[in-house]
Amino acid sequence: MIKFLCTILLSLSLAYGEGQKISQINVSGNNRIENQTILSYLPVKVGDTVDVDKLDQCLKTLFDTGYFHDVKVHREGSAVVIQVEENPIINKIAYEGNDKIKDADFKKEIQLRPREVLSYAKIQAAQQRILEIYRRLGRFSAKVDPKIIRLSENRIDLVFEIEEGPTTFIRKVNFLGNKSFQGSRLEKVLQSKIWRWYRFFVNDDLYDPDRFLNDQQEIKRFYNDHGFPDMRIVSAIAELSPDKTAYFLTFTIDEGRKYQFGDVKIVSAIKSIDIEKLKACILIEKSENYSGAVIDKSIKALTETLGTMGYAFINIEPEVSKNSETGTADVVFNIKEGPRVYIETIDIKGNDRTRDHVIRREIRIHEGDAYNSKKIKDAERALKDLGYFKEVHVQPEEGSAIDKAKLNVDLEEQKTGELNFGVGYSTLDGVFTSFTAKERNFRGSGQTVRGGAMVSKKSIGCDVGIDDPAFLDRDLLGSVTVSAKQDKYSRSHKNNVLGSEFGLAYSLSDMWWQNIGYSIRAERITGINNDASAIMKAQSKSATLSEISQTTHFGKLDSRANPTKGYDLSYQTGFAGVGGTVKYLQHVWGIKGYYPIFSEDFVLKGLAETGVMQKIGKKIRIVDSFSMGYTNLRGFDFQGIGPRDQVTKDPLNGTRMWRASVELKFPSGLPDDWKISANIFNDWGCLWEPGQKDSNSQVDTKVRAAAGVGVLWASPFGPIGLTYAIPYMYQKYDEKRSVQLQFSNMF
Repeated sequence: MIKFLCTILLSLSLAYGEGQKISQINVSGNNRIENQTILSYLPVKVGDTVDVDKLDQCLKTLFDTGYFHDVKVHREGSAVVIQVEENPIINKIAYEGNDKIKDADFKKEIQLRPREVLSYAKIQAAQQRILEIYRRLGRFSAKVDPKIIRLSENRIDLVFEIEEGPTTFIRKVNFLGNKSFQGSRLEKVLQSKIWRWYRFFVNDDLYDPDRFLNDQQEIKRFYNDHGFPDMRIVSAIAELSPDKTAYFLTFTIDEGRKYQFGDVKIVSAIKSIDIEKLKACILIEKSENYSGAVIDKSIKALTETLGTMGYAFINIEPEVSKNSETGTADVVFNIKEGPRVYIETIDIKGNDRTRDHVIRREIRIHEGDAYNSKKIKDAERALKDLGYFKEVHVQPEEGSAIDKAKLNVDLEEQKTGELNFGVGYSTLDGVFTSFTAKERNFRGSGQTVRGGAMVSKKSIGCDVGIDDPAFLDRDLLGSVTVSAKQDKYSRSHKNNVLGSEFGLAYSLSDMWWQNIGYSIRAERITGINNDASAIMKAQSKSATLSEISQTTHFGKLDSRANPTKGYDLSYQTGFAGVGGTVKYLQHVWGIKGYYPIFSEDFVLKGLAETGVMQKIGKKIRIVDSFSMGYTNLRGFDFQGIGPRDQVTKDPLNGTRMWRASVELKFPSGLPDDWKISANIFNDWGCLWEPGQKDSNSQVDTKVRAAAGVGVLWASPFGPIGLTYAIPYMYQKYDEKRSVQLQFSNMF
């Protein structure tokens, strides 16, 4: 409206002198902004000939600076007169009514700052940004009303009055047209979840537009991987209730026909490629349900194999031919020669803290290398797995020539420090408290610095250490730990240990990896009971242990952290005697296997392990020998089985042992959101041949066994495990513990 009135004034004033040259420009009304600054913004100067359009342009230009609340421009003879009213200065920005979000969080998100010139456009932008923050928290009924309080000297206080409103949860998810899968099965695919009373530690039951779009892709992927390549989502609607307290999600689905794999072929446009050698890479089985994931895995395997054969510039394009009458889908993998493109530069942005070389060592493609899309995807995944960054995007773009490409690595860092205080309970330690502090990216070097302490009824200890995932700038995980501990797990004595450990871990190949370590410990046995066994009383009260150890693994697991498929063979060696007063040689062989049955939710686990200790010179102490029970043989107490003193019943442990276990892990039947799994198991074990014995020592080579059930809850407080086992093969002097509970929490 102001601009419109000013335009009318301009037209009237120019009716009497249009086309005259400007002799002078007069500015008035400005207090803070200098005349010269205002004149510098104008598109005209003294000596120019002006018309209505040019003066109107002057008006718009001054308004667009954001410095002025009002501007008037008119001509008086050959002079142009500019009258301005400056926007006030923001004195203070305040927020009222915000209980769920702190003022500091708003300050990070909005662009307005004190001592800035007031901009009504920025106020509106800040208002919308605050509303967006509340929508991310699921509060779609939030209201934000900006208030301006005028002060002296053309200053103002800006107050955002906020009405947060109730949280808007997802109350229901509907599926229409789903004939092959029940809605409850499809709900598991979604990242968006229906509100439940027990889901108060997560926010995926709040509506999020980005999550809703991703849900649609997940549904398509699920159908595509289960035999429905023609499936499409007809519509996806997120409906907000009239009172803005609930969201209802509705997916309308057209499943299309179900297909099975038919014939599979490999066709190569590169004559030198031996197709017969590539057939093992195809993971598709004829007559199995069609699966896009299996096709993708086959392409990945083909690409990796061809890469090892020296073919860097290839494209593999799958061609799927579907026969709707027979319900079969034939697949042809076309191998073509791709364009010869090389990486010109790798530009890294957003790493304000993390050093460049830490990032580059995760990118297994370098400047000058042949372009490889798989390595680029692997680099993005590796950077995400570091846990240092909130956002990771690795994108190629055209380089300076047709055969060159640039690689842009855009990062957004996140906090990597952790400070935890824990309170827990276990049947071994009783009630305990723990404190841990960890920095996973110390000074941007990628190193982890850690420290912690724990106090319980039966033990007290602390440790500090550092881990370097690229020790000596190589693929070596180096670690150093210094620790001190006192425990009284044995009823006859206390064990005090002060020591240091040094370790190196590395991969020999995708299936071989090894850990090498050295530890030196000063040990002291105290608090020996008067009624302790003679062997315990006769043992050295102080000792120094200097041990070199190694563990070699060979296997193929789908995940080292939480495996569900694959196997792992291990061999562990420990040699104590590189100095020190304790001497022995220890060997432990083990095998673990994981196999999913029925579905990926049912995992059968098998374990077998055997170990032997050999004395070097002197006898092997009780505290250095193998023990069995509690953690490695459920149903029995700590040191619950094996040779004992017949008089005192103290455990003497053993230098020979074996154990085995079969376990089936399966869903508990409770809602998936509870994250409670169950298992049934059977454990066997045997421990014999103590390192020291006398006439009171019991000879024990009997097998022990126990069967039981357990549940594990991955709770927001931390893991909680409950096991109930019944020993059915045991000796009368064994110490049993049928119920085992472990609970720890971090906050």
